[in-house]
Amino acid sequence: VGLGVAALTTASTLAVADVSTNLSRASTYSPLMSSFAAGMALGPAVGGILHDSFGIRDTFFLVSTSYAMAALWNQLSVSETKRDGEWWEKNTLPWHDIRDSSSCIEERKPASLATTISDSLKDTSKQWRDLVSDSTKVRPIIIMNGFYNLAFSGAQMTLLPLLLTGGGDIASDAAIGLALSASTLGQLYMWMSFVQVVANPAAGRFADRMGKSVGIVAGGTLTSLAISSVPIVCAHCFLGTDSGLLQSETDWAILAGTLGVWSLGSTLLATSHVAAISDVVEDSRRSQALALLRTAGDVGYLLGAIGAGFSADVFQDVGLAMQASGLVLLGGTAWFGNK
Repeated sequence: VGLGVAALTTASTLAVADVSTNLSRASTYSPLMSSFAAGMALGPAVGGILHDSFGIRDTFFLVSTSYAMAALWNQLSVSETKRDGEWWEKNTLPWHDIRDSSSCIEERKPASLATTISDSLKDTSKQWRDLVSDSTKVRPIIIMNGFYNLAFSGAQMTLLPLLLTGGGDIASDAAIGLALSASTLGQLYMWMSFVQVVANPAAGRFADRMGKSVGIVAGGTLTSLAISSVPIVCAHCFLGTDSGLLQSETDWAILAGTLGVWSLGSTLLATSHVAAISDVVEDSRRSQALALLRTAGDVGYLLGAIGAGFSADVFQDVGLAMQASGLVLLGGTAWFGNK
């Protein structure tokens, strides 16, 4: 599954990069980002309905069938965007060593699959090192994407559910979270995804007009401030009640507004990162640059979840751990802005 998702996201973003220019790249990416956000919003709801109707095994079968149908549809309807001469039509795997000599294309067949996969990994590592060392513009974008995913994984995917459902009561009164139900939590996450879907086109236009670096700094600032504010909002909503429930429409508006700003910042970051790195590398190295960007994000995603959980246990306060994640992202944004 991980290999499939990595190939899908890298190929889709690369295809968009191939058909766009520096002046329109972020705007061209925005529909793709909107579709990702819509899928994130609808996926849990559809999965829950399928599970309740058919069971877990049939749900996995139906989902895998939908992926197969989507792959077939893409094969029939999506035009190839790669440059002619990079790969031979019959040899699309990277361990097929293709050498172009004058008018013919020569293929060197591998001695063994294990050897060629090893060579491919070594070649990829070399290309990534060259990308980071050759371009002073690539390194800050890669690192900033790692900071963003570290905060996203730690705050949004690990700590926010605990804070909103009462899982924050691991020690002190200051850490007590709201007692929202699972369905209400799902509605809030759907709201965040809805904001991303709606805001993506505007975020793309903003990044194209103002600059991708400006979009990254603005997105990082909004996201970090919203992350740090959520525990304060939860504490405000909790005051005066022993139930941990939101007491008024004003409480709902404050919480929804803060989460909306969080999603708006994340939208700016996600769109600007991909567009920025596509702008600063040559066409021949764009696929590896996007893969490196994705890998840096995955590393940040892994470290963010572990670090957030560990800090929550150490501080005995989920809200404080979330604010620490926001400060980490704010520090990374300030560092990127100075580059």
